[in-house]
Amino acid sequence: MRKTPKKILLMLGLMLCGATAGFAQSQSGKTDAWTLQEAIDYAVKNNLQGQQNRLNRELDVVELRQSKLGRLPSVNANGNFNSNAGSFQDPVTFSLITQRAQTSNFSVGVSVPLFMGFQQANQVKQNALNLQASEQDVLSIQNDISIQVVTAYLNILFADELIKTTDFQRNLTQQQLDRTSLLFKAGSVAENAVLDLQSQLATDELNFINAQNQLDIARLSLMQLLNLPTSEDFEIVVPEIPEPDQNPVGVTGNQVFEIAQETLPAIKAADLRVLSAAKSIDIARGGYYPRLSLSGGISSRYSSSSQFLTGRELINRGLVPESLGFYDEAGTQPVIVYVPDIAVNPIYGDYSYFEQMKDNIARFAGLSLSVPIFNGFQVRNNVERARLGQQNAKLNADIARNNLRQTIEQAYVDAVASQRRYKAAKEQVAAAEKNFQNAELRLNSGVINTIDFNVITTTFRSAQSSLLQAKYEYTFKLKVLDFYQGKPLTL
Repeated sequence: MRKTPKKILLMLGLMLCGATAGFAQSQSGKTDAWTLQEAIDYAVKNNLQGQQNRLNRELDVVELRQSKLGRLPSVNANGNFNSNAGSFQDPVTFSLITQRAQTSNFSVGVSVPLFMGFQQANQVKQNALNLQASEQDVLSIQNDISIQVVTAYLNILFADELIKTTDFQRNLTQQQLDRTSLLFKAGSVAENAVLDLQSQLATDELNFINAQNQLDIARLSLMQLLNLPTSEDFEIVVPEIPEPDQNPVGVTGNQVFEIAQETLPAIKAADLRVLSAAKSIDIARGGYYPRLSLSGGISSRYSSSSQFLTGRELINRGLVPESLGFYDEAGTQPVIVYVPDIAVNPIYGDYSYFEQMKDNIARFAGLSLSVPIFNGFQVRNNVERARLGQQNAKLNADIARNNLRQTIEQAYVDAVASQRRYKAAKEQVAAAEKNFQNAELRLNSGVINTIDFNVITTTFRSAQSSLLQAKYEYTFKLKVLDFYQGKPLTL
């Protein structure tokens, strides 16, 4: 079997990567690097969960519109056409006939609800509250997505800075190895010094690769939040992140919570659902009231067996005897007279469909009153269910506030801890950097060996990594507190 040349496989791979990148660019419409605000705006618009919440809001819009229109009159038209054979009741004459005929009925009715126990008005109010809660849900998921985007964005920045730091340390070790190798060849140092630096260089290389992997994972997380396919061309704009203020956090957890519970959409949505549950009780109580409605309509009917009377024909069938009811003078014979026998023969003509419809028009109007007396305690149970639903909504609102309070308290403690860690890490880096510079001079002078130098170098590198991590962690924790205070998420 002939093997596929490696060059062809390589070209196919490059074409596939190019197609993937092109698809990602065409889907997002961007070909340059992403700023934080662009990433947030795009994620809010294209995140699938956000789209689902917006659909739920549109459903609530329809529900509100329908509840408002439900108070309008309802008008319905009905019609039918039948072909009959055998015995049936004529819809026009209501007589039982036996013949083949076609019949038709047509009616238009209107019904107007006059009083429905205030249920319709309360339903409109409840649906309006549900719509407001859905709108807050949309804002809430947008906030959640924004926080996730900021987290992923900062993770990319941190990984990028970590790559620079590990690359710098790798280059320093490489330079030191080159210098030590020259000294070894000149016989100034032992071979173990070279071997120690080679081992340190391998460790630095591993740290550099781990930093690259961390950057790839952070980029993938952000692309998934943006609902974009994986692309090697995906880049973000690296902003200038100032050094965080080393002063203590300027607000307390209670202050942040007081602001958050008044501004966060999630809390507003929970409170609105409590009000909506109260309207459910009013709707259920409406079942105790009578219902009054006005109805009216017009109808007409047709039957092919019906005939139109156009005239009458008189037929003289001669004289017939008829008793007058009294007798002759003798009182024995009844007096008989002869009178003409005239029969009346009706004459029928065609009775068209439209003529019958016009002649058979019927109109009606009436009031309908329904008074609930006993329905198996359905209304009472409905009211009880609504009350339980309201209690559950109140519990959900309390749970939301409690979770918010705990989250803010944790965020505040984390911010304070991050501030302390950042301050300590900065002091650690300053001390470790001086120690490293001094150790480098002593190593070049042969005062210390490579093992001691590697220990000092590792300490310096660890301090730098801790400072970077503390910087971005402290920055993120401050942004979280800003978010709960309603401040924009910007770097």
